[in-house]
Amino acid sequence: MSASADPSGAPLISVITATYNLLSQERQESFREVIDCMARQNCGRAEHIIQDGASTDGTVAFLQNLTADAPRTRLFSEPDTGLYDAMNKGSQAARGEYLLFLNSDDSLASDDILNTVADRLEATRPDFLYGSTLRRYEDGSESREKRMSLTAILQRMPFCHNSVLLKRDVFMALGGHDTQFRVAADYDLMLRLLTAGYQGERTDDPISMFWGRGVTDDVVVTAEDYARVWVEYYDGFKAARDLTQQDFFRFYRRGHMPASLILERLLKPGTSDAIKAAARHSLWKTTRRSVQFWRSF
Repeated sequence: MSASADPSGAPLISVITATYNLLSQERQESFREVIDCMARQNCGRAEHIIQDGASTDGTVAFLQNLTADAPRTRLFSEPDTGLYDAMNKGSQAARGEYLLFLNSDDSLASDDILNTVADRLEATRPDFLYGSTLRRYEDGSESREKRMSLTAILQRMPFCHNSVLLKRDVFMALGGHDTQFRVAADYDLMLRLLTAGYQGERTDDPISMFWGRGVTDDVVVTAEDYARVWVEYYDGFKAARDLTQQDFFRFYRRGHMPASLILERLLKPGTSDAIKAAARHSLWKTTRRSVQFWRSF
């Protein structure tokens, strides 16, 4: 099912939020903030797509009531296989030139950020635009993600997934999120994006905000999924011939890759400029950390 479409022209930005059984998880109040923050944007160049996974607890009726007065919001509800599959489905329905994925517990960093980034996108039309992310805590304090560099792509996600706007046609050309990765599909997408040579820009403005309610990330699960990404990414590399998923898991935990593997990545014909820069950065990090004995676990 879907809500009626906005009758105005196609938007520049499609903000996509995936939902599933919000009521049974007692997350309806946090999701109200998602709707409220979109309303405060007052951005006529953006639409909001809510992609629900065929919730069974009354969430769909809740969403219909919540968005009844939101003319640029479209609601879809159909079965999916998880978060990234829902994002892919939302992208199929999107009419915007750029996609921004906003999680159902998150918000936008300021009330004018969509208009700010829309001005930038219209002026330069990059393949993607990324910014920082705010973390807000229950005591009212905030922190800001400062480690944003595309040269980190061979080690980790260089920025938060909810703070990058990506051209929809680029997303589609890449095949969207690879849903075999349950945690690191966003990292896999960015790795493939830069490997393919797409060009992006950075903004100093924070784009999204998420709540910091204590440590919730499962480091082991994340490391395992990153390892799966790398097993596939380095398939066919001579230096990876004898490497196992457990080896890549260990590389994630220690923070750097074998120099021989990164050197082969650097010298491989057709390597994009972004990946070359990342490989040089990775080689420097590997050399530096090779003498830090406490990292050899």
